[in-house]
Amino acid sequence: MAYMWLRSVVLYIHILAAIFWVGEMLFLSTVVGPYSRRLAPSQRTELFTALGRRSRPWAWGAMAVLVVTGLLNVTLAGIPLSALIDPRFFQTALGATLDLKVLLVVAMIAVALWHDSVVSARGNPLPSPPGQVALSAALRRRRQASWLGRIALLLALAVVFLAVRLALYL
Repeated sequence: MAYMWLRSVVLYIHILAAIFWVGEMLFLSTVVGPYSRRLAPSQRTELFTALGRRSRPWAWGAMAVLVVTGLLNVTLAGIPLSALIDPRFFQTALGATLDLKVLLVVAMIAVALWHDSVVSARGNPLPSPPGQVALSAALRRRRQASWLGRIALLLALAVVFLAVRLALYL
């Protein structure tokens, strides 16, 4: 009884962290992004910079919780961590699904890290007065940040789908 309670609590925390991570990306892409297109370029930059500073620690905290609770969910489901290095485990439907989920999680984290630490960390202010070279570089970084955010969101949605598939196997 206590074991099932612990497993439920860990899964609940995992799901809440996933809701936060994916919800933040959906909010930025479906609400803030379209809204910001009506703003002046400098206001748009300020908005995304402020939102990024405010939400980034929470989003990465959620990702850390997801990694820890994900490992706990695997062990609480009765899968020994040693199975994760056994090639025979990945020949099963459960193992193949878990393998793909982990691969997509790693890809999602890499894309999000690139977005947050390289592209967005530089900032994307438009130069004033705009020089052609500086302007095109700033616009290129903005487009890159936008596309990286979309890719991270698509990866996150695929990870959620695979989580549902894993739940069906367990």
